[in-house]
Amino acid sequence: MEGALALTLDYVKERRAFGQAVCDFQNTRFTLAEVRARIDMGRAYFEHCVTKYRRGEMSSTDAAILKLQLSEMQCDNIDACLQLFGGYGYTREYPISRFYVDARVQTIYAGTSEIMKEVIARSLLGRGTAPA
Repeated sequence: MEGALALTLDYVKERRAFGQAVCDFQNTRFTLAEVRARIDMGRAYFEHCVTKYRRGEMSSTDAAILKLQLSEMQCDNIDACLQLFGGYGYTREYPISRFYVDARVQTIYAGTSEIMKEVIARSLLGRGTAPA
């Protein structure tokens, strides 16, 4: 996500639209701020889980929450960055398009987001963590 943010920052500083740099639009600045904030929040939860794992305290529910939230956040952040590229973001000429494709698969392999939600819900309801 940080790589996509760095690419996007470079792009919006250089790209001009309607006589000004794309970064001068309030929507662009707000989007960049939201992406940065989500990255930092995700990193904090990741570090929390690493600490729990090292102590032998990480549960399958913790892992499911981490997988669900960070993979979905990655998709949201990359999508937000891609939007700032406009139509160019979908072309292979711009690396952000590869970030987009790579982010999307994160919600699928090693357990889909729906499976992660099921693991979390079963834990909350006291029904175990293994989906049927």
